[in-house]
Amino acid sequence: MKKQILLIDDDRVFLKYLTKQLETAGHTVTTVEDGVSALNVLTGFTPDIIFLDLILPKIDGDKLCRIIRKMEHLRNCHLVVISAVVAEMSSDVSEIGADAFIAKGPFASVMKHVMAAVDESGRLAATPADNKPKQVLGLEHVSPRQMTRELLSRNRHLKAILESMEEGILEIIENMVVYANSAAVGLIGKPLENILAVSPEELFDVDERQRVIDLIDSADSQMVEIGEARPIELNNRQVTVKYMPVEARKARSIILITDITERKRLELQLQHSQKMEAIGTIASGVAHNFRNTLTGILVNSQVIQENYKNDMDLQEIAGRIDTSVKRGAELVERLMQFARKETKKERIVIDLVAVIAETYQIIRKSFDRKIDIQLDIRHSLPVVGDYLGLSQALMNLFTNAGDAMPAGGVLKIDALRNGQAAIVRISDSGEGMDPETRKRCFDPFFTTKEVGKGTGLGLSTTYGIIKSHNGDVAVVSSSPRGSTFEISLPLADSDSDARKKAIIMGAGQAILVIENASDPNTTTSDLLECLGYRSARVMSVIEAMNKYENLRPDVVLIDASELSEDSIIQLRSITDNNPNAKIVALTDSSAMTPEHSDNGLNGIVKGYLQKPIDLSEASLLISEVLAC
Repeated sequence: MKKQILLIDDDRVFLKYLTKQLETAGHTVTTVEDGVSALNVLTGFTPDIIFLDLILPKIDGDKLCRIIRKMEHLRNCHLVVISAVVAEMSSDVSEIGADAFIAKGPFASVMKHVMAAVDESGRLAATPADNKPKQVLGLEHVSPRQMTRELLSRNRHLKAILESMEEGILEIIENMVVYANSAAVGLIGKPLENILAVSPEELFDVDERQRVIDLIDSADSQMVEIGEARPIELNNRQVTVKYMPVEARKARSIILITDITERKRLELQLQHSQKMEAIGTIASGVAHNFRNTLTGILVNSQVIQENYKNDMDLQEIAGRIDTSVKRGAELVERLMQFARKETKKERIVIDLVAVIAETYQIIRKSFDRKIDIQLDIRHSLPVVGDYLGLSQALMNLFTNAGDAMPAGGVLKIDALRNGQAAIVRISDSGEGMDPETRKRCFDPFFTTKEVGKGTGLGLSTTYGIIKSHNGDVAVVSSSPRGSTFEISLPLADSDSDARKKAIIMGAGQAILVIENASDPNTTTSDLLECLGYRSARVMSVIEAMNKYENLRPDVVLIDASELSEDSIIQLRSITDNNPNAKIVALTDSSAMTPEHSDNGLNGIVKGYLQKPIDLSEASLLISEVLAC
């Protein structure tokens, strides 16, 4: 029966011999001399049998076999390898997808096996193929050659080097991929057979293909690249691409793909930390002056409440003032929290599950009924923290998830233990975030909502609150697959406990106050007298040193926010001369404590009091210092 036969070999004498013998037998023969030419021919040609060598120019025979086996119209084509190399190959040669193997030896011996393979192809076409290892025919006429073994060993050595590289390497011949190392296969995310014999730009995401085409077109004889400044998206990874022509007119070239995803992530993390640090530095300067103003207002209000207890109208007005001042202080604190400049000054052991459950009850009633809220919280999760702060952080995330599903969807809330951490996951089935939004979602004042519908402080405040609890918050999101926010908080120690607030009155003890008298709103002395203490006020540490010997105060209260290095040295001289001196520092930030920073007051100060001063906290701290 007449057959359509394709011969692929770069040995022209051998091609001519086989062609003449097969045509004499009545078959139609087409010949090519390299792998690329073979693929070009096969795009519009379906032979009955293909004979090919394993050592071919441009594309090796084993890769060519794999490509052919992936081509739909060649599935039933009988594939026969004719090569002397098979005599030295130790692995099962059938793995490359060929149907038969003939060792290239004397022409007469090879021709006998070729004609047998032609006859066999018709019978096998009607019989299902088996997976048994194929026998190599004609080995009896071929003796192993040391040179061939050395060439194969050298090839394996070079291949091992390429396969061990972290960069993806593509070899391109006539705009067709003919080689890809393991790193390239992993980055592209496709089987090797689907990578070979395609144009290089087709391996990249659709939106990035034109950039790859432009890169290749721009190359002359020098390397060109798409660098880190604007990397390419490849299979959800960020990569740089270098294109290097090897031969003239780009007949042969190399593409080097480098994965920089992790490096970019670390750079963004560093940039975000630096940005938060800068914002925090600015915010802390503003907070200092604002807190001084709030301190004056709150102290005056509390003095009014203590001195005019029977005047209900004044009590009501002073109460409203207290509430407004505390809201202002809370605003400053939240702004400082997202910048991670300070932490809550008082933490208690709370059950995170209770916080979630309470917040869930709120959203269950307020969210659109089209949103299916699924709650999975089974065990107690004790953490040390600020109940209201964590509640606000959770509410921000719940609200953000609800806003992402205007047409309805599923909101999943899971809480569990993971070692020594409490994990909370909030997942929505909304539209998700693109990479740019995901990168900036924790930035203060960043919002994708319409003007007037979002402040941009929700997620940034959540970020600050969680970080201030020594926790972490991360987001996984891709459009349109929804978003998942994961909070991780350290579990509380079993012996953690809360301090209870109380107003403890003094018994006429003397307190020396060191603060700037130029501020008319600063009335700390009045507050101390309301608590039952005697107070004296000075403007500087030098003045306090002179006053101390005469007054012999029980406690020294100093505004530490504006202390210079010289003032600290002078203050230390008080404790050097009076080892029993008890000094309390009035600060702008809870970060200005021995636990958080070395502020120069370590070993001098017995306690810290944060502005704006709260009556109960001041009374409790002073009583504790007096008792020590």
